[in-house]
Amino acid sequence: MKINYVLFIMVLCLIMSGCSRIKVEIPAGFADKTAYNEYNAISPEGVLYRVRYVDNYPEKDIPFWQEAVRVHLEKEGYEYLSHSEFEAHGKKGVLFECGAPYGHENYIYMTAILVTGKKIAIAEAAGEFSLYHEYKDALLRSVKTIKVQ
Repeated sequence: MKINYVLFIMVLCLIMSGCSRIKVEIPAGFADKTAYNEYNAISPEGVLYRVRYVDNYPEKDIPFWQEAVRVHLEKEGYEYLSHSEFEAHGKKGVLFECGAPYGHENYIYMTAILVTGKKIAIAEAAGEFSLYHEYKDALLRSVKTIKVQ
């Protein structure tokens, strides 16, 4: 019985050592709902913010993924509004802002990607147009703190 427990702990340690952990600063005005490999936050008014990672497979650089994300967002029906480049811990990333009508309101969907070797950090935020713009600076500051460990 004791050997099974030790074996279980060893296997768990091996599994956990292969996992990356995201570190990111909480945007001002947001509540933290962090999980081990995914960061979630929400503002009191309902603006959502999520940071997660996926495998960089096939292993490509930021220009490839920038184009892939742009094409994907267009195919999903989002209206392209703008994109910008940013840097987080010495890694270059790109951030897209897209619009989407929902009922009688317009929403903004922000997607930022940061390629960190074998992982891609993806930050997403969404909210009603005026609420998103109320939190935009805090969200951009947070995106620039993303670090995959």
